[in-house]
Amino acid sequence: MKPIAILEHDAIAPAGYLGDAIEHAGLPSIVIRLHAGDELPSVDTVSGVVSLGGPMGAYDEDKFDFIASEKELLRQAVGSDIPVLGICLGCQMLADALGGMAYAADEMEVEFAPLEVVLKGRTDPVLSTLAEPVLSFHGDTWDAPPGAEVLVTSGRFPHAFRLGSAVAVQSHPEVSAATVREWVAGFGRAKLEESGIDPDGVLQLLATGDTQNAERAHRMFTAWLDEVVSAANVSPER
Repeated sequence: MKPIAILEHDAIAPAGYLGDAIEHAGLPSIVIRLHAGDELPSVDTVSGVVSLGGPMGAYDEDKFDFIASEKELLRQAVGSDIPVLGICLGCQMLADALGGMAYAADEMEVEFAPLEVVLKGRTDPVLSTLAEPVLSFHGDTWDAPPGAEVLVTSGRFPHAFRLGSAVAVQSHPEVSAATVREWVAGFGRAKLEESGIDPDGVLQLLATGDTQNAERAHRMFTAWLDEVVSAANVSPER
């Protein structure tokens, strides 16, 4: 089986629980560290593509050379029916690449809470897990591309859509409390508080539910990996 390409935009936003699920399934993967200058793979060399989070915007083509090229890879993958998973920035990348739009939101959303999964999304093995508490940590948002179905929202923002072989998720099901502590420190606790966000409260909730978060993430990512395996016509290890 060809490897799953994991596109990492920043060292502080790794694959986390998703990487654990890939390893548990016994599937091959390769991490493309775009922030370190790694080259993007050709679409015909991968069985799936994951676009992770990061501090930049999906609209920052003039600041980051890899953004335009990544969007083209995502378009090619979806056009070839290769499973693609976008997480936070990756979700915004997919929205932009497939004909929607990513842009700066009027406010940040940083909270640990269940999301609103629409009726059709409740039978989706990947997105139905977002009805359980999950971390949201973003300052950008998106308009869905033509033909996409928004299946999850937070009330304030759209949070997930499907379009063809693409699954886009605005939240961060892949992260542990330890990773988010790094984000809070890097972003600045004072800046978050100025936006009306209680970072310590979010961290406490996240840490308290860490075991459940890992279990929910495993279910979610295993369901997505099943789609990758089905598309590749191979059998995963369990």
